[in-house]
Amino acid sequence: MDTRQRSRRLHSRKHVSWTAWVKTGTRRLRCHTVDLSANGARLKPRGEIQPGTPVEVQLQPPDGHAMDVAAVVWRVDPDSMAVMFLRNIAVQVAAASKLAENGRRGWR
Repeated sequence: MDTRQRSRRLHSRKHVSWTAWVKTGTRRLRCHTVDLSANGARLKPRGEIQPGTPVEVQLQPPDGHAMDVAAVVWRVDPDSMAVMFLRNIAVQVAAASKLAENGRRGWR
């Protein structure tokens, strides 16, 4: 008997280590991505934001082209928070088989 639960995700997640800025109102938090998909991300924030809060997320991939996307804080875990994008990000960003990591010290 197979006891594994089937994933309900529409888009696969890629483990990437990018800098991300999360803005809500006048508050701006620097975060670190844990994983990323076309419709959301898991972030390690330096601060706390409540679930349901609308936010603006700026993703900074290593190639230097920042992406801005509106999102909602979906879930807050003890070590991270999940955000759901209100529109999908570029497929080539989320679908790349191997994305380079941002080599900043102190974020791992």
